[in-house]
Amino acid sequence: MAESEVPIMCTLSPNSMVERLTEFEGLFAEGLIGVEREPLLLRLTFDADAVREAAIRSLFASEEQCCAFLGFACTRTEAGLVVEVTAPQDAGPTLDGMQTLAQRNAPPEVVARSWVG
Repeated sequence: MAESEVPIMCTLSPNSMVERLTEFEGLFAEGLIGVEREPLLLRLTFDADAVREAAIRSLFASEEQCCAFLGFACTRTEAGLVVEVTAPQDAGPTLDGMQTLAQRNAPPEVVARSWVG
């Protein structure tokens, strides 16, 4: 299905959505070291060993299943594991929500860096 044909919606049930958000809260609280935002891109950087990287990749793969309108790319860099979340034009508010969740649960120094940089 072309990007423009993919509905901008999550297919999780309300209870499953609460569980998923709780998983993301925990992920962002442990190991998130960077948050960068462009209009239709959210870049999250994690300090992650191989075990943690597998868990992060698994969570974002699960998210890709229920939110097919989003794009997810994970890349290992010198800075850590970088997860780029992209959204189509009408789905910027979804990235806003994920960014807010990340910053609300990230260590304070990570949030401060995203404000100045």
